Amino acid sequence: MADTFQEKTEQPTEKRLEDAKKKGQVPQSRELTTCFLILFLTIFLYFSLSRGFEEMFKIYSEYVRNINLDVNMDNIQEILHLGFFNGLKIILPIFGILVTITILGSFLQTGFMWSLEALKFNVEVLNPLKGIKKLFSKRSGVEVLKAILKIFILGYIAYSIIVKELPELLSLHSKDVNFIVQYMGKTAFILTLKVCIVLLFLAGLDFLFQWWQHRKDLMMTPQEIKEEYKEREGNPLVKSRIRSIQREMARRRMIEDVKTADVVVTNPTTYAVALTYKAGKMPAPQVVAKGAGFIAQKIKDVAREHRVTIVENKPLAQALFFSVKVGQFIPEKFYVVVAELLAYVYKQKNRMGLLYG
Repeated sequence: MADTFQEKTEQPTEKRLEDAKKKGQVPQSRELTTCFLILFLTIFLYFSLSRGFEEMFKIYSEYVRNINLDVNMDNIQEILHLGFFNGLKIILPIFGILVTITILGSFLQTGFMWSLEALKFNVEVLNPLKGIKKLFSKRSGVEVLKAILKIFILGYIAYSIIVKELPELLSLHSKDVNFIVQYMGKTAFILTLKVCIVLLFLAGLDFLFQWWQHRKDLMMTPQEIKEEYKEREGNPLVKSRIRSIQREMARRRMIEDVKTADVVVTNPTTYAVALTYKAGKMPAPQVVAKGAGFIAQKIKDVAREHRVTIVENKPLAQALFFSVKVGQFIPEKFYVVVAELLAYVYKQKNRMGLLYG
């Protein structure tokens, strides 16, 4: 029961963060993407507005020119075709910028992410109690403060620009239409640009807040850390059991290999090392089994059962046991003594062969 009430004091692990990302839960500021949209769209419109007006005037001129045309299918199709494709020239660049900046803004914040779980319908969204709870949550309070701050900043920037441009605004009645349009466009551009720069700074702060909130929401209890470690690394008891089984299987294979040995060198009671050598096929004699205590006794029993020669040589048995692993070839320093031993074994086998032959 104590684990149930543990506080979330641990930072989220990489696995926890990755699982959240798969569910579509990533730190992301909508403010940042919106600012990018407004900024790049403003710059694009400012430098391409004259071109847009020119295209719209062409469409208008073509429609006026065709007012007195006969009303038939060919003429109607030509007019619609003209309006549709010329309209696309104006709309498509703007639409392309909107889509590109939206995708780029999300990518810069979250990287590449594809999550089907984020698209699944969640019944909890329809729960009115949860909705009311969210209204009075700390996050909602932060959103309200952000909205108030943005309104204040936008109002202040608009006020400062209007006050600065007030003399020029009051004199616009005496200017021609071309000057008025250019002046209003330039003023609107400066206003939007200043607003975007300030909002970009606020959006950067908002992203840092969203990142902090995201990590805070994913914080873990010490028990959750332990459970995740067990899940990732495996239960220590299970791993210990697996290692025990693996050692037992290796031991059985090793005992089986004693049957193919040429000689078993013993301590005589503590150690036993089984050697084999195939002339022309091996660079040196090979240790196929070794053991101490009970395993040494088992090696000797199998050797006797399969008529493998057992030789007592205490120094050699100890040296081979501690310096050569099972499956390895003996080092060069043992060549002479092992060669003499094998020669003795082969001689004994030849005598036995002649005796029973």
